[in-house]
Amino acid sequence: MEAPSGRRTTRRLRAGSFVLLATVCSLLFAAPAYAEPGEGETSTAPVETPTTDAPTPDPTTDAPTEVPATTEAPPPPPPTTAAPPPPPTAVHRFKMTVSTVSLGDAYWQGDGSGELVIAIKNTGENVGKDTVTGFYALPSGAQATGAYGTGGCAVAPAALSFSCSLPEQGLGQVVVKVDVDAGAWKTIGLGQVTAAIGPYQRIVPISFAFTTPPTPGIELNTSAPELPAAATAQDESFQLAVRLRNTGAARAPGAVEIVTPPGVDLVTFPSACRSHRRIGADRDRCELGDIAPGKEISAAFGMAVSAAARAELPLTGAVHGYLAPAGLNVLETRYDYKITAPPLAGADAPLPTSAPPSPAAQRTFETDFSLSRQSNDDGGQLSSLPIVGGLVGLVAIIVGLVVLSVRRRMRDDAKDGDELGADEVEDVVLVPAQSGGPTGPSAALTRSPIPRSLTLPRLPDGPTAGSGFRDREQPADEDEG
Repeated sequence: MEAPSGRRTTRRLRAGSFVLLATVCSLLFAAPAYAEPGEGETSTAPVETPTTDAPTPDPTTDAPTEVPATTEAPPPPPPTTAAPPPPPTAVHRFKMTVSTVSLGDAYWQGDGSGELVIAIKNTGENVGKDTVTGFYALPSGAQATGAYGTGGCAVAPAALSFSCSLPEQGLGQVVVKVDVDAGAWKTIGLGQVTAAIGPYQRIVPISFAFTTPPTPGIELNTSAPELPAAATAQDESFQLAVRLRNTGAARAPGAVEIVTPPGVDLVTFPSACRSHRRIGADRDRCELGDIAPGKEISAAFGMAVSAAARAELPLTGAVHGYLAPAGLNVLETRYDYKITAPPLAGADAPLPTSAPPSPAAQRTFETDFSLSRQSNDDGGQLSSLPIVGGLVGLVAIIVGLVVLSVRRRMRDDAKDGDELGADEVEDVVLVPAQSGGPTGPSAALTRSPIPRSLTLPRLPDGPTAGSGFRDREQPADEDEG
């Protein structure tokens, strides 16, 4: 009976050992997975197997490590892209001033040459370099004889057109040479200049001014209208005083014709006008009646200036005077007047209308020796080849002259060295001319075939055989023997 009980005890010990070993292994393998769960893995608490022999863990040494809580950062806000600011608005515009074609006293001697200056300034905003294109039209009796441009302006004389490529606030000028016919001062009208940048366009008139013609028997003059200062351009009025005098010897009816510039109108006539009528859009005639010799008539005409014309001052007009003596030709004269005013408050300075020199006429001594400029839009690069070539040629000429001078001096020294010294020169024996020859000045000019001097070799001292000379010490009797 003891044997079976021992076997059962052994079996129980083995079963208990196996359970204990399984429990320990399960704890060893499950503890790492529970303490440090991997990414994407689910941590599970270890399964406790109820055993009676399992040791109780020490709460102070075997306390499970607490896993810190992880907080995810909130996603960044979506990037906000601000819209770029709109580009600045480009404003295309320009300012243009046209000079008056003035004819001096030389016109009455047959010289009708004058100059027209067109000044253009780019006053646009946010446009950079802009191009103004235009053309000019002259009235009947005036012809263009040439043109040139400066400051970025170019001309096409055959087409009477021009173009100016100007940066912002850039200034360019076009100069037109004009010739006016001899009798055009009586009837010449207005021309005009038209220029544009895209839709922006300007039209400015061309006026002609003459000095008083030397017409005997009649005298005419006018006042110089000057408007008061103003802050802004506005419609204004002024009086134009005209005085016509008969300087002839006969009574004659007189008349005047008032020619107004664009934007100026004749609105009232004086009582001195017996009658008046409009001849054209810018010309009115006033009949003054008879004027006795040495007498004059004065009259004041009321004029009105529009605001647009006020901004374009100064403006030039003209008055024509007439006297018609009985049985004589009508006497006609002319007097030009100019309407002026102080510049408007805050107005830009007027553009220069004096004619700049021609680019071809600007060559001086300095520019001839300076480097030539190659033409392009913004200026150009300089070239020095012509200057270098000229300097090389000049140096070559100087060296050649020095070499020739040295060689000539060397030849002269060689010739001087070939001449005999004073101790080497033989005695000169003069041979007299033949007797019985021709005498007189003509004979002296005739060259003899025999040289006038001979250079003989030096003879040794003492007698020489065959020479015919004897010893000086030999007595004469020996010679006779």
